[in-house]
Amino acid sequence: MQDNATPSEAAFAAALLDPAAALPQAVKRGGQRRYAVYRNNVTVGLVRALEANFPAIRRLLGETYFTGLARTFAQAHPPASPLLFHYGEDFADVLAAEDDLAGYPYLADVARLEHLWRRAHHARDAKVLEPNSLSALDPETLMASRLRPHPACALLSSSYAVHAIFTASRGEGDAVPDAAQAQCVLLTRPHFDVEVRVISPETHAFLQALAARATLAEAAEQGFAANPRFALAAAIRLMVEAGAFQHKITQDPS
Repeated sequence: MQDNATPSEAAFAAALLDPAAALPQAVKRGGQRRYAVYRNNVTVGLVRALEANFPAIRRLLGETYFTGLARTFAQAHPPASPLLFHYGEDFADVLAAEDDLAGYPYLADVARLEHLWRRAHHARDAKVLEPNSLSALDPETLMASRLRPHPACALLSSSYAVHAIFTASRGEGDAVPDAAQAQCVLLTRPHFDVEVRVISPETHAFLQALAARATLAEAAEQGFAANPRFALAAAIRLMVEAGAFQHKITQDPS
């Protein structure tokens, strides 16, 4: 809803997602039925958007439960953007708070991973960091370097086997043996397709620091703090191969 909407327009829009609300004044005599159909179509459209945006969650919950939960979500959370592939940013928080799902605590992180996947899929293009850009630097300059994350790059740390559940629930992997196995995930889109990789906690700490504009030396400290056996060279090779950062390298904090 636009901020400059008139009171009647605001009432019309608000009642669309609240089946218990009274018909707004803007609905003329004889238009109740058409408005009811329109109201239902709006809710159904948002439910369909959630189905498209969270296919793994839909498969895990089953169609009936997912549809009911999605309808409740749609009525309480109107979209903030006309681009419905963004819709559902708060869906993970709703899953985490749902009492009936307390026995499935991993669902919220799976939903977060699906949201990050979708965001990576629609992120703008950018030139990725090339291997020779780093190898051309002397060691001191290299360790003082700062990198800018690629628009499609995202990180997620979970207490659950979020990657295994995500891939299995999208029909792309085997059954999950142990949902309680913690996993860290890196999402990138170096070319056309989104790539989702399991990474170690120390690599996650390293990449997270780099994404926050730490120098390579500072990020390495985070990696070694997470695990004294952190393989720095392997982590650098991984981030370059995955296309996690943009080509521009700086030595300043901007």
